[in-house]
Amino acid sequence: AFAPEKVIAVRAAWADAEPDLAMRLIRATWRAARWLSQPASRGLASELLSKPQYLDLPPELLEHALTGEFVTTPEGDTRRSEGFLEFFDGAAGFPWKSQAEWIARQLAARAKISPEDAVAAARQTFRSDIYRAAMQGVAHDLPSASAKLEGALSEPTAVGSTGGRLILPRDAFFDGRIFEPSDPA
Repeated sequence: AFAPEKVIAVRAAWADAEPDLAMRLIRATWRAARWLSQPASRGLASELLSKPQYLDLPPELLEHALTGEFVTTPEGDTRRSEGFLEFFDGAAGFPWKSQAEWIARQLAARAKISPEDAVAAARQTFRSDIYRAAMQGVAHDLPSASAKLEGALSEPTAVGSTGGRLILPRDAFFDGRIFEPSDPA
Protein backbone atom coordinates (compact mmCIF):
# COMPACT_ATOMS: atom_id res chain seq x y z
CA ALA A 1 0.00 0.00 0.00
CA PHE A 2 0.97 3.66 -0.22
CA ALA A 3 2.66 4.02 3.16
CA PRO A 4 4.30 7.10 4.68
CA GLU A 5 7.75 5.59 4.98
CA LYS A 6 9.66 8.74 4.03
CA VAL A 7 9.54 11.91 6.11
CA ILE A 8 11.32 15.17 6.60
CA ALA A 9 11.29 16.11 10.25
CA VAL A 10 12.63 19.07 12.16
CA ARG A 11 12.09 20.34 15.67
CA ALA A 12 9.10 22.65 16.04
CA ALA A 13 11.27 25.28 17.73
CA TRP A 14 13.62 25.29 14.75
CA ALA A 15 10.73 25.57 12.23
CA ASP A 16 9.31 28.47 14.26
CA ALA A 17 12.71 30.19 14.47
CA GLU A 18 13.63 29.58 10.80
CA PRO A 19 10.37 29.63 8.80
CA ASP A 20 12.02 30.75 5.55
CA LEU A 21 14.68 28.08 5.79
CA ALA A 22 12.07 25.44 6.69
CA MET A 23 10.02 26.31 3.61
CA ARG A 24 13.12 26.24 1.40
CA LEU A 25 13.96 22.80 2.80
CA ILE A 26 10.45 21.54 1.97
CA ARG A 27 10.71 22.86 -1.59
CA ALA A 28 14.20 21.35 -2.03
CA THR A 29 12.91 17.99 -0.81
CA TRP A 30 9.97 18.27 -3.23
CA ARG A 31 12.37 18.97 -6.12
CA ALA A 32 14.55 16.00 -5.12
CA ALA A 33 11.47 13.75 -4.98
CA ARG A 34 10.37 14.96 -8.42
CA TRP A 35 13.87 14.17 -9.76
CA LEU A 36 13.84 10.70 -8.15
CA SER A 37 10.45 9.98 -9.72
CA GLN A 38 12.03 10.11 -13.19
CA PRO A 39 13.17 6.64 -14.34
CA ALA A 40 16.31 8.15 -15.93
CA SER A 41 17.43 9.49 -12.53
CA ARG A 42 17.46 6.19 -10.69
CA GLY A 43 20.79 4.89 -11.98
CA LEU A 44 22.62 8.07 -10.94
CA ALA A 45 20.77 8.12 -7.60
CA SER A 46 21.88 4.52 -6.99
CA GLU A 47 25.50 5.39 -7.79
CA LEU A 48 25.46 8.43 -5.51
CA LEU A 49 23.76 6.66 -2.60
CA SER A 50 26.07 3.64 -2.86
CA LYS A 51 29.13 5.70 -1.84
CA PRO A 52 30.73 4.83 1.52
CA GLN A 53 29.83 8.20 3.06
CA TYR A 54 26.13 7.53 2.40
CA LEU A 55 24.72 3.99 2.39
CA ASP A 56 27.86 2.02 1.44
CA LEU A 57 25.83 -0.58 -0.45
CA PRO A 58 26.20 -2.02 -3.95
CA PRO A 59 24.56 0.34 -6.48
CA GLU A 60 22.78 -2.61 -8.12
CA LEU A 61 20.97 -3.36 -4.87
CA LEU A 62 19.86 0.25 -4.53
CA GLU A 63 18.75 0.42 -8.14
CA HIS A 64 16.53 -2.64 -7.62
CA ALA A 65 14.78 -0.85 -4.76
CA LEU A 66 14.43 2.40 -6.73
CA THR A 67 13.09 0.70 -9.86
CA GLY A 68 10.99 -1.95 -8.10
CA GLU A 69 12.57 -4.74 -10.15
CA PHE A 70 13.82 -7.58 -7.97
CA VAL A 71 15.80 -10.74 -8.64
CA THR A 72 13.70 -13.56 -7.20
CA THR A 73 15.66 -16.72 -8.00
CA PRO A 74 19.30 -17.83 -8.13
CA GLU A 75 18.86 -18.13 -11.91
CA GLY A 76 18.21 -14.39 -12.15
CA ASP A 77 14.44 -14.37 -12.68
CA THR A 78 12.98 -10.97 -11.88
CA ARG A 79 9.71 -9.64 -10.58
CA ARG A 80 8.52 -6.08 -11.00
CA SER A 81 6.69 -4.34 -8.16
CA GLU A 82 5.14 -1.21 -9.65
CA GLY A 83 5.31 1.73 -7.27
CA PHE A 84 7.51 -0.13 -4.76
CA LEU A 85 9.03 3.20 -3.76
CA GLU A 86 7.18 6.37 -4.66
CA PHE A 87 8.75 9.73 -4.00
CA PHE A 88 6.52 12.12 -5.91
CA ASP A 89 3.34 10.99 -7.68
CA GLY A 90 0.03 10.80 -5.85
CA ALA A 91 0.96 13.42 -3.23
CA ALA A 92 3.65 11.05 -1.91
CA GLY A 93 5.32 13.73 0.20
CA PHE A 94 2.17 15.35 1.53
CA PRO A 95 1.84 15.27 5.35
CA TRP A 96 -1.67 13.82 5.70
CA LYS A 97 -3.22 14.47 9.12
CA SER A 98 -5.09 11.16 8.75
CA GLN A 99 -1.83 9.24 8.38
CA ALA A 100 -0.51 10.99 11.48
CA GLU A 101 -3.56 9.92 13.45
CA TRP A 102 -3.44 6.35 12.14
CA ILE A 103 0.25 6.00 13.05
CA ALA A 104 -0.34 7.58 16.47
CA ARG A 105 -3.21 5.22 17.27
CA GLN A 106 -1.15 2.17 16.21
CA LEU A 107 1.81 3.26 18.34
CA ALA A 108 -0.41 4.14 21.33
CA ALA A 109 -2.03 0.70 21.26
CA ARG A 110 1.33 -1.07 21.17
CA ALA A 111 3.00 1.17 23.75
CA LYS A 112 -0.08 1.25 26.02
CA ILE A 113 -0.17 5.05 26.11
CA SER A 114 -3.11 7.41 25.83
CA PRO A 115 -4.44 7.41 22.25
CA GLU A 116 -5.70 10.97 22.74
CA ASP A 117 -2.25 12.21 23.77
CA ALA A 118 -0.61 10.34 20.89
CA VAL A 119 -3.09 11.76 18.36
CA ALA A 120 -2.65 15.30 19.71
CA ALA A 121 1.13 15.01 19.33
CA ALA A 122 0.81 13.53 15.84
CA ARG A 123 -1.47 16.32 14.66
CA GLN A 124 1.16 18.84 15.73
CA THR A 125 3.84 16.89 13.88
CA PHE A 126 2.29 16.35 10.43
CA ARG A 127 2.08 20.01 9.39
CA SER A 128 0.10 20.23 6.16
CA ASP A 129 -0.29 23.97 6.81
CA ILE A 130 3.47 24.53 6.63
CA TYR A 131 3.74 22.26 3.59
CA ARG A 132 0.97 24.17 1.79
CA ALA A 133 2.60 27.52 2.64
CA ALA A 134 5.97 26.27 1.37
CA MET A 135 4.45 25.09 -1.90
CA GLN A 136 2.63 28.32 -2.72
CA GLY A 137 3.80 29.57 -6.07
CA VAL A 138 5.17 26.15 -7.08
CA ALA A 139 3.35 24.40 -9.91
CA HIS A 140 2.36 21.42 -7.79
CA ASP A 141 -1.06 19.82 -7.45
CA LEU A 142 -1.90 19.69 -3.72
CA PRO A 143 -4.82 17.78 -2.20
CA SER A 144 -7.80 19.97 -1.30
CA ALA A 145 -8.12 18.24 2.08
CA SER A 146 -5.49 17.53 4.74
CA ALA A 147 -7.06 14.23 5.84
CA LYS A 148 -8.71 11.29 4.13
CA LEU A 149 -9.94 7.80 4.79
CA GLU A 150 -6.84 5.64 5.08
CA GLY A 151 -6.98 2.27 3.36
CA ALA A 152 -10.13 3.09 1.37
CA LEU A 153 -8.70 3.20 -2.14
CA SER A 154 -8.67 -0.13 -3.94
CA GLU A 155 -7.57 1.51 -7.21
CA PRO A 156 -6.07 4.82 -8.31
CA THR A 157 -8.64 7.55 -7.66
CA ALA A 158 -8.98 11.17 -8.75
CA VAL A 159 -9.46 13.50 -5.77
CA GLY A 160 -10.09 17.19 -5.22
CA SER A 161 -6.91 19.21 -5.61
CA THR A 162 -5.57 22.67 -6.31
CA GLY A 163 -4.84 21.81 -9.94
CA GLY A 164 -7.61 19.28 -10.56
CA ARG A 165 -5.21 16.57 -11.73
CA LEU A 166 -4.33 14.64 -8.57
CA ILE A 167 -4.70 10.88 -8.65
CA LEU A 168 -4.12 9.08 -5.37
CA PRO A 169 -2.79 5.52 -5.70
CA ARG A 170 -4.29 2.39 -4.21
CA ASP A 171 -3.80 2.45 -0.43
CA ALA A 172 -5.87 -0.52 0.71
CA PHE A 173 -4.60 -2.22 3.86
CA PHE A 174 -3.81 -5.92 3.55
CA ASP A 175 -6.54 -6.76 6.09
CA GLY A 176 -9.20 -4.70 4.27
CA ARG A 177 -9.76 -2.31 7.18
CA ILE A 178 -10.42 1.38 6.63
CA PHE A 179 -9.27 4.01 9.07
CA GLU A 180 -11.49 7.06 9.40
CA PRO A 181 -9.80 9.90 11.27
CA SER A 182 -11.79 11.21 14.20
CA ASP A 183 -11.20 14.83 13.21
CA PRO A 184 -10.31 15.36 9.56
CA ALA A 185 -9.49 19.05 10.03
